[in-house]
Amino acid sequence: MKYFIITYGCQMNQSDSERIAAVLEKIGYSSASEIAHTDLIVVNMCSIRQSAVDRVYGLLPKFKKLKEKNKKLKTILTGCILKSDLKKFRKRFDYILSIKDLPNWKEIFRSQTSYGKSDFPDFSYLKIKPKYSSDFSAYIPISNGCNKFCSYCAVPYTRGPEIYRPVKEILKEVKNVVKKGFKEIWLLGQNVNSYQSQEVNFPKLLKMVQDIPGDFYIKFMSPNPKDFSDELIDVMAKSNKVAKELNLPVQSGDNKILKKMKRSYTIEQYKNLVKKIRAKMPGINLSTDVIVGFPEETKKQFENTVKLFKQIKFNMAYISKYSPRPGTAAFQMKDNVSPKEKRRRQKTLTEILNPVKNQKGKLVVILGQTACGKSKIAVKLAKQFNGEIVSADSRQVYKEMNIGTAKITKKEMEGIPHHLIDIIKPNKEFNAAIFKQKAIKIIKDIQKRKKIPFLTGGTGLYIQTIVDNIDFPKAAPNKKLRKKLEQKSAKELFCLYKKLDPKGIKEIEKYNKRRLIRAIEVCQITGKPFSEQKSKGKPLFNVLEIGIKKSKEEIKKSVEKRIKKMFKMGLENEVKGLVKKYGQVPCLQTIGYQESSQEEIILHTLQFARRQMTWFKKDKKILWVKNYQQAKKLTRQFLF
Repeated sequence: MKYFIITYGCQMNQSDSERIAAVLEKIGYSSASEIAHTDLIVVNMCSIRQSAVDRVYGLLPKFKKLKEKNKKLKTILTGCILKSDLKKFRKRFDYILSIKDLPNWKEIFRSQTSYGKSDFPDFSYLKIKPKYSSDFSAYIPISNGCNKFCSYCAVPYTRGPEIYRPVKEILKEVKNVVKKGFKEIWLLGQNVNSYQSQEVNFPKLLKMVQDIPGDFYIKFMSPNPKDFSDELIDVMAKSNKVAKELNLPVQSGDNKILKKMKRSYTIEQYKNLVKKIRAKMPGINLSTDVIVGFPEETKKQFENTVKLFKQIKFNMAYISKYSPRPGTAAFQMKDNVSPKEKRRRQKTLTEILNPVKNQKGKLVVILGQTACGKSKIAVKLAKQFNGEIVSADSRQVYKEMNIGTAKITKKEMEGIPHHLIDIIKPNKEFNAAIFKQKAIKIIKDIQKRKKIPFLTGGTGLYIQTIVDNIDFPKAAPNKKLRKKLEQKSAKELFCLYKKLDPKGIKEIEKYNKRRLIRAIEVCQITGKPFSEQKSKGKPLFNVLEIGIKKSKEEIKKSVEKRIKKMFKMGLENEVKGLVKKYGQVPCLQTIGYQESSQEEIILHTLQFARRQMTWFKKDKKILWVKNYQQAKKLTRQFLF
């Protein structure tokens, strides 16, 4: 039996869906890749906005057609559901279940009961070990519900009053995901910074999570400006694990509207808070939430929000058009701002936003020769333009290969999420086809989260797989042939490949045994040159390619400095340890891991840098720059 989960809502809903998946798999279901091939559809919705409710209505005709084809198909509705919406959907789903009754779903299925025991029971469902939907980001709920009762918000009516998860449970879940290699830890709550369990408040909890050993960084969602303390600012500023980015919902730039919204702070207090945050964290990436067209919001009051946007200069904003929700205080107010005017106000704020509008499908590529400074520039751009970095380095994917690959350090990342670094062991298979599959998934996920992906690296083939949508020949690994080829030196492999694919030698790293073996393997299995079997598809993304260009003298100087630093850091011990642990695996038969002296590594690295430039020069779409300011200008023009 197969299941398929559709999630509408915030990160808390995403977290709930991960626990739903775990329960369903324990019952005996397995995940379906497509909605058409499933026996159970779960819709995890959020009644907070009418748009989400409308999307669920939009699914119903599709469910009807699927049920006509599959008579056994069942549907479940769950999540944050207002009672008014619950009545509308009751006859349209086979089950409407409370997320907080998740531990009892198995019994509910058996008894055919339509709804759970209680609207707001305890936190027991959070004890269920989730099936994480990502191997990078982990959503960790620390609280549930809200006591604020903002006049427009349905959360207190769908999730109930604030309940705080015990500290021990939170720390246990964090330790578990860190041990599994997760890099991004999200602490979640509808009013996350009001957390209080015994004597532990949110800043103290944040520090306790930070003190857990491991290579990861922390984010949280959603804080309320009223509860944002100086203590929290200090913890964030001093932490080397708390990401320097923050979503601080303002909702309106007018004090009278804020009062109607029951937001419990003034614009003056909000601006003062932002001032304190930026004083302690000058480079922080600040985003906000805002509602346009709130009942009785005049054009003059909206202009105060426009003024605030221009003053604060948010990096990003999530702009919602007001929609009345039954049961809230604002539902009794006159919704007198027309849909057309709401759209105009939304567009006005979107156009002010700095730095990004219309991000859909956009990908920025930062490439260049080894040691040209592309990683540093990419980090600065990602900080400036609300981005994340996807590594296109064929060797930094390997764990434990740190010094010889000049792997970017956590300090150098400056809190910017980096993907496809440290993901496999040196004795495991990894190639351009695998890279393409993983990179596309990550890039689309970054775009879905309304951020900008920066594909960064010097492996030309890896970059080309994404930019030109390159497909590779399907040739399964041949263990017998590989074992035979691994006995040969890189020089012997290069000569053999030259005979099989004379054109291909111009596009391959001469000293990379792993890539040489794969290319030879494909040639011998298919009987055709490897270079002639690559095919281009339709563009996957709207791409800007920026190349970092340095003179030969600058590259030589940087390479010599880098390699001398590698030896001081203990490159020789790293190589010995890896060879002892894994043997002469192909990925260790590359520059930095097979030479006998600094001079030899420098020579081979400079030769590789020349081949990189030969590769990149063939791509006429690359715009070459000399420094960050030039790259920043091109990126801004592209994104705007």
